[in-house]
Amino acid sequence: MLHLTDQHPQLELHDPAAKVSDTKWNALQKLIHHVKNSDLWTRPWLGWAFVYAFVLLVCLFNRRVSMTALITMYASAKDVTSIVVLGALSLGFLEDFVCATYLAFTLWLFDILKLKIRTQTGVHKNHGAARFVTNIATFTVSWLLYAMVMIPFWADLLLVRLRGMRFTFDLVTMAIEEKDNVSAVPISSDELQQGFVNAVLLVILATLFASLRTWAPWMDMTSWNPVYGITNQVQYKQVPSTLQDVNMTQTCATPRHKIIIEEPVEPETSRMLENDEDIQTTSKTRNWYCKYGISMIIALIGLPIVAVLVSSSISPLIAYSALNTSLNELFAHALQPRLPNMSYSLPWPEKFIHSATEEYTLFGDNTLYRRTTGFHGDIAFDVNVSSDNPPNVLVLVIESFRFHDSRYLVGEKDPSNLFKGAKLTITPNFDKWAQRGIALRNFWSSWRTSRSVESLLFAQIPYDSTSKSGMSGGRNQTKLSGLPQLFTKKGYETFFTTGCKTDYDAWDLFLPTHGFDTVWGRNEMMKLAEKDLGIKPSEWYGVEHRALNWGLHDDLSFQLLGDLMVNKTREQRARMANREPKKPMFLTHYTISSHVDYKQRPKWYHDAVKPIFSALFEGEKYEDNIKNYLEIRYFTDLELGKFMDRMDKKGVLNDTIVVIVGDHGQGPEFGNDVPEDRDVSATRVAGTIIAEGRLGDSVGLVIDDATEQYDILNTLADITGVPDGGFIQDGVGRSLKRKITFGERVVYSNNPTRKMSIVRGHQRLRYDRVTDSVLLHDADTDHDMSTDLFPKLTAKEQAEWLRWRDNGRRVNEYYAKRWENECLLAPDCTNTSAS
Repeated sequence: MLHLTDQHPQLELHDPAAKVSDTKWNALQKLIHHVKNSDLWTRPWLGWAFVYAFVLLVCLFNRRVSMTALITMYASAKDVTSIVVLGALSLGFLEDFVCATYLAFTLWLFDILKLKIRTQTGVHKNHGAARFVTNIATFTVSWLLYAMVMIPFWADLLLVRLRGMRFTFDLVTMAIEEKDNVSAVPISSDELQQGFVNAVLLVILATLFASLRTWAPWMDMTSWNPVYGITNQVQYKQVPSTLQDVNMTQTCATPRHKIIIEEPVEPETSRMLENDEDIQTTSKTRNWYCKYGISMIIALIGLPIVAVLVSSSISPLIAYSALNTSLNELFAHALQPRLPNMSYSLPWPEKFIHSATEEYTLFGDNTLYRRTTGFHGDIAFDVNVSSDNPPNVLVLVIESFRFHDSRYLVGEKDPSNLFKGAKLTITPNFDKWAQRGIALRNFWSSWRTSRSVESLLFAQIPYDSTSKSGMSGGRNQTKLSGLPQLFTKKGYETFFTTGCKTDYDAWDLFLPTHGFDTVWGRNEMMKLAEKDLGIKPSEWYGVEHRALNWGLHDDLSFQLLGDLMVNKTREQRARMANREPKKPMFLTHYTISSHVDYKQRPKWYHDAVKPIFSALFEGEKYEDNIKNYLEIRYFTDLELGKFMDRMDKKGVLNDTIVVIVGDHGQGPEFGNDVPEDRDVSATRVAGTIIAEGRLGDSVGLVIDDATEQYDILNTLADITGVPDGGFIQDGVGRSLKRKITFGERVVYSNNPTRKMSIVRGHQRLRYDRVTDSVLLHDADTDHDMSTDLFPKLTAKEQAEWLRWRDNGRRVNEYYAKRWENECLLAPDCTNTSAS
């Protein structure tokens, strides 16, 4: 509407929306003015409150985002209930509060130190240079302290969400020790993106926290401390410029005088403060320290004790889901749930020794350390072996070789439809030789390569750790006895060969220390390949791609292994012709080409025509990854076939017992970040025993009962013969040469990054180290664990499975503590309850 006036002709615009906007803006300005001038900023406790609020809110947000992943890591989706979530958040709040308390008290001590330095130097806090140095120190210390508190906690929950793993400082140690191999760890673009976003967010929060600590005057922690709030007896009385006087009695609970120096004072006041006799007596000083000491003990010791007690008494699922890793690492894992002490009748180790077929003498009632003197029982298969001409023994360990790559092992019926109706196999050469030997179709491992060494060579349940193996560090002081020691005692030469680099996980230190006369790794094999096979140095990582980042490819390592065996066999025949001892060989060979990410391959194979495996990967989420895996699996099988055919033609195979197994499985269908999420694919592996010309009617036998890598020690000892006086071991395997009732015996197959498991017949129980969560499925018909059979069992059947679960926990803990205390071959282990 337009208005014209005689005195002041003008236009006036009346806009209701503009009036509303002006009103809101004025209200906002008033609110900002009110907040800015609020007496809240004068509260002496505000700095402390901010530290607690900032830490607790950030922790709460992270916990809420990660809660489902945390609970399902230790249980299942059905356990994500409001009670569990509320319990985890409540206990988590207590642990986060303790963490915030340590941070706040450390910052308080730092601020007191700043104040003391200013007082002693007499430099005013507003002096330019002093202010600059103080601000830099405050910002740096505040940033670092906040980061130290939050990084383990933040990294832990990020790892839980991305990989279903918990962060520990052992992971940092491993990364440092294996820095040369870190680049080979598969990390997806999504993981990199999430890691980057979380890192940036953490840096922003740390910078905000440090900035407020530096430039906000109300963040001075010396103006108040929790003792005031606890006792509620401190009365502030304003004194000129710098002094606050507090009346106190001489008791420990109520001091008589408290001086807080907030800034440098004038010389006259300073001299007044230096006169201790005018302010407080020695007795009163003692009382003051007594009061503060008690309060700090409550805050820094009492609260953590409460947190530990609550964690140990509450449900393990809640305790794990509430775990504050920063605090847990500080307290040496005291917040982690522990298994209750389980009583066992002695000698309990006999629960894990197959006494129905093994003859042995235990060296104690509380140890698996024993002398095995023989085997007995009905024969499942026989191998014709002469003591006058003992066979060579070769254990071939194929990288990432899972059970269901072999159509022969899966069977034509394919009950879990693993081949999706396609009439093909990925491993035709393995299948051919498995049919000529003894096939192990229900053969299990424990995830990751280093752990397979513990199982295959020493018949143990591997050391339970996500970041270390029993081999880590070389273990020079740890005594072991397994296949290398068995065959050394029988007069064999022992060889360990691999195309892989052996500085990984200290293999180069461990293997020569624990029984192998000769160890060839990547470096040794590359030199041999250049010398004997004419490979040029430029061909390793040039256009020809004769090597990958882990070592040289399997085509070359198999050729060099074959040369070694042909030459050694020739020497053996010459010795025997001269009526000298044969000096047979025990060899262990690990392949490497089929290591994740499956893309690295020799140029000749890259260019070669390959079978079409499209029926197994088309339409899958990780289509290209599966395709790459299948092609590199076929490559290794192709080279295995060439090797075996060569050994057959050279007459070596008739003089050699060959065991072919996967070190672990693989799950390319789930990507390369967490392939172990496809649990059965990661742990059920291919296996066969080939004894060309020695098996008689046993050729083609398929052992369908559950077996494990740790069974190979006793099996080979039974096949080749126990040496005079027996042999020493501490394993849990049995001889597969002996017949037992199907389903009579269970085997243990564990994945530290996921769950533990028991396999009995075709049924597999998946369980947690501590929590009550279990899942039972048929590994043959339900490969991907879609149906839980456990609830359908009778109470008696459930109790039987839970008893086996408890046994699995017990023996797993036994080996872990024996490794840690370096007492595997000892009757007793004085430093551990599991001994």
